[in-house]
Amino acid sequence: MITLKIKTMKPLFMIFFVCGSFAFAQDQKVPEIKLTGFSHPESVIYDAGTEYFYVSNMADKTEGDGFISRISRKWKEQDHTWVTGLDDPKGMVIKKNKLYVTDVTQLVEIDLQSGEVLKRIPVEGSQSLNDPALDENGVLYFSDLAAGSIYKMNEAGEIKEWLKSSELERPNGLFLTPEYILVAAWGQEQNGNFLKIDRKTREVTPISKNGIGNLDGIQPKADGEYFISDWASGKIYTIDMKGNLSEEFTSEKSSGDILFQQDENKLYLPMNLQNEIWIYNLN
Repeated sequence: MITLKIKTMKPLFMIFFVCGSFAFAQDQKVPEIKLTGFSHPESVIYDAGTEYFYVSNMADKTEGDGFISRISRKWKEQDHTWVTGLDDPKGMVIKKNKLYVTDVTQLVEIDLQSGEVLKRIPVEGSQSLNDPALDENGVLYFSDLAAGSIYKMNEAGEIKEWLKSSELERPNGLFLTPEYILVAAWGQEQNGNFLKIDRKTREVTPISKNGIGNLDGIQPKADGEYFISDWASGKIYTIDMKGNLSEEFTSEKSSGDILFQQDENKLYLPMNLQNEIWIYNLN
């Protein structure tokens, strides 16, 4: 049985200021804000229409204890258990007033206004569904890290395995451009790379060459550059389509599916082991 709890909670956050010290190098950047009250958060997204952030919480290993949090932009409203009754929700994407969430071997469809779970769509052959991404026509792609696959759901709601290959290096984060599907790979026997998949030919090409880490999230920065997160090290990198890689800063282990808000120039990091959302001001 699916349960739904909608309530307003008092904001739970701490603000950190760095004043008058040269002890912090760029790779030791301190979060501006830490939002608390989560349970193994994996992904954070923002919807400009509702002006809410949405956070997926994997919680513990008990079946049905996963949930989605909904947080207002200025933190005045924090409903940490906005949608309950999920298992291990991970990636999220919004399409036509619906929130789609990957949940182990299902794609869950949720009404964006009410929080009602509308559908639980089983994905045949899947093992551990992760990050979803939409193309310009509303077609949904989503990764399966454990199976080494990418699935595709068309406008009619039909789901098929779009690509399965060891060259995907256990795909985690996805981001779509007109020509490519960009992949942040977790890695198999070695560290994962930043990859591109030609959307027409389905050819997989590594953009980075030597492995970066257990890559998780991808967010567009500007001018053909992307932020990527390494879950294992907590490092946040910038990379371009030629493979030029630079370290922005280091957080801590377990930085997941990140969000970049360009208008604020801020990065939002779901910290899985710390049970918090860390917000970094890049100004």
